[in-house]
Amino acid sequence: MEAHKRKGVPIPIQPFTEEPLRLLDEQGNPVVDFDPEEHLGLSPSRLVKLYEDMVLTREVDRMCWLLQRSGKAAFHISITGHEGAIVGSFYALRPEDWINGYYRTPPAMHVRGIRLAEIFAQLMGTALDPLKGRQMPGHLGAKKAQSFTYGSGVGLAHVVGMGMARALQYRKTGGVVVTYGGEGSTSEPHFHSALNFAGVYRLPLVVMIVNNQYAISVPRTQQTAAKTIAEKGKAYGLPGFYLDGNDPLIVYHVMRQAADRARAGGGPALIEALTYRLDPHSSADDDRKYRSEEEVKHWWERDTLKRMRHFLTLKGLWDEEKEEALKERVRLDVERAVEEAEAAGLPRVEELFEEVYGERPWHLTRQWEELQAEMQEQEGGH
Repeated sequence: MEAHKRKGVPIPIQPFTEEPLRLLDEQGNPVVDFDPEEHLGLSPSRLVKLYEDMVLTREVDRMCWLLQRSGKAAFHISITGHEGAIVGSFYALRPEDWINGYYRTPPAMHVRGIRLAEIFAQLMGTALDPLKGRQMPGHLGAKKAQSFTYGSGVGLAHVVGMGMARALQYRKTGGVVVTYGGEGSTSEPHFHSALNFAGVYRLPLVVMIVNNQYAISVPRTQQTAAKTIAEKGKAYGLPGFYLDGNDPLIVYHVMRQAADRARAGGGPALIEALTYRLDPHSSADDDRKYRSEEEVKHWWERDTLKRMRHFLTLKGLWDEEKEEALKERVRLDVERAVEEAEAAGLPRVEELFEEVYGERPWHLTRQWEELQAEMQEQEGGH
């Protein structure tokens, strides 16, 4: 990919680097001379909206934890710490592009057009859930967002996305598929099968690995001897980009170029975004058993939200007054969305038998009639 230049200084986007690519350092200061609008296509208002969506995503995540702890949701897997990587990559995609996410992407799906109330409804299984309560929490998907319904199998998104990319290539839609997974997903056969056939057929596919350094309690060093995940792309004939995943601008920049290259017939790409999981793996995990408080504190100091906020302040686009107003606004938006999701009630029982076939076959009609009779009998018995 050709590097953009300003004042003779290139923005580094070379594949297979030993150190992660970045535009911002760990504090949010630019490491190269670049103009966001000229080189990234991000206007000042778009830069601010990117940060606002990152903050909203974290607030959605915080509320998901509260709903789980209060017994209103059975399970939750956090996105906290990953907002720069996931939201930044979403911003680089077009409406016609498809995503096949994983269990950490749901809190950010408002960026792709899913309403906040629908995100919380999927978590709790209420009637506003786009999937009508048929999937466990964290398995969000919706056609209007060009998003697959996530599978529980680790790494499954990659091989399913590879198949979808083949279909888009056949249909010549101009769309690209982006799949997401943690570094643990690269230990699964799905990952390697997806890259192998994506390389063979030069598919419009970008595989994004959000490397938060732990597959539940197993550190990355016990999963692979490779120095980076990105270098695995060499074996399959496609470029691998190693990024600082806490820098949303480099994530946006590389994802945009990788997606545009893929849609133009240039073939697939592998992106590794190095970040850190600031929360336990899930609501069922106790991360104190396998990592120290000092390690977590070290990464909190490099939080992706702090980094982006500092950059906006340097550009004269942000201040404390705007920060406080934003926090209050997203808090209210999230609370209203939860109220709407809860008020919707449970999905209709009949929806168990809908949307599988274009026309309901006789055996499902009979099963629905039998269930109705059983429910009436139970109601009469009570």
